[in-house]
Amino acid sequence: MQIVGTKHITREYGRATLRAKYLGNTKRITVTRYESNAYGRDTQKVTVSWDSNLDLHENYVHAVNTYLERAGWDGVYVVSLITDGAVAVYAGGVQA
Repeated sequence: MQIVGTKHITREYGRATLRAKYLGNTKRITVTRYESNAYGRDTQKVTVSWDSNLDLHENYVHAVNTYLERAGWDGVYVVSLITDGAVAVYAGGVQA
């Protein structure tokens, strides 16, 4: 799974990039929006438990989906693994 889709993207948040990071001591993943002058502080931070039934990438996709659902964002996001976690980048509108 590389593409993630969910709920409404609000005008104020737009097409923000998300950052997911594994918290080793707690076996959880935290997801936040990259902070910037345009968007300010992220108030939607989400932390989800690691699911041992999922592989590495699937765990990050699940965490990003949880963030997007709670934030009420719509659209397609590509989740890519990086050295110390994952990033999710907006890739366009909802696909039919």
